[in-house]
Amino acid sequence: MRRIVALVLCLWIVPVIAVASSLAPLQSALEAGRYAEAIELGEALLVDNPGHLRTRFLIAYAHQLAGNTDLAAALYRDLINEHPDLPEPRNNLAMILLAAGDYDRASALLVDALNTHPSYATAYANLSAVYKGIASEAYRRAVNESSEPAKHTHNIELAAITRLDSLPEEPLVEAATEAPTAINFANQETRLIEQITGWAEAWSGKEVDSYAGYYADSYRGAFRSHQAWLDHRRERILRPGEIRVEVSDMQIRWRSDNRAIVDFRQAFDSPTYSDRVVKRLAFNRIGSEWKITEERVLSVL
Repeated sequence: MRRIVALVLCLWIVPVIAVASSLAPLQSALEAGRYAEAIELGEALLVDNPGHLRTRFLIAYAHQLAGNTDLAAALYRDLINEHPDLPEPRNNLAMILLAAGDYDRASALLVDALNTHPSYATAYANLSAVYKGIASEAYRRAVNESSEPAKHTHNIELAAITRLDSLPEEPLVEAATEAPTAINFANQETRLIEQITGWAEAWSGKEVDSYAGYYADSYRGAFRSHQAWLDHRRERILRPGEIRVEVSDMQIRWRSDNRAIVDFRQAFDSPTYSDRVVKRLAFNRIGSEWKITEERVLSVL
């Protein structure tokens, strides 16, 4: 590293938000459209509450809203298999199947949801919408003597169920966290510095798997998925020629005891390209580890 990392540890004046053993922050993130944040909050809750159904359901719903439909469907199926009495996962899985054109399984799931809990108005309205759409499509094809695949049913919009209201209240176990003292924050800042220096070294060494491990599984940058982002980074990092990445002048700002923003100078050199920038990485503590959840260039030097 070219420069010694400078930190001012006036930590006793940093505002701290304690980890709440509540689903409220997760639900707020969902309602605000911050799906990656909601997923991270949910996964952090599962560290101390691995079987908590409401948390698992909301994580699946966050993935559904984020467009990660294959993962959301798998999570809903797990809930259905483990808890066949729950109507809500069936309803939301039906939405995913309908969007994929699987009308038969979508309607069967909604029927099952109503057989489990006949009072669920959302599932009933969704089933009615599916039946009407299928009937409309059948009529269109009969009138036009068409053998074309169904089209109009793709326009059916089903309503999601966003809470497990059919489930009795489940207590969340209070997460065991250290008191937010200056010493503890100093320890966490040391860990963040180690994460950034390790990230830069893995990048310089073209250790793609190690490099990717510094990011949250939900991170996707400007790409449609985490895997698409990773494939792009792998291709760029493994191009021929030596890479050198150096970081310096880190400044850490705490947003809560589980989230930090780090601004720093980055020097990048390769055989075909070099730059000097001020970069920002946002870290969330997921379980016991700090993971990158946001990355952007603030300015070019």
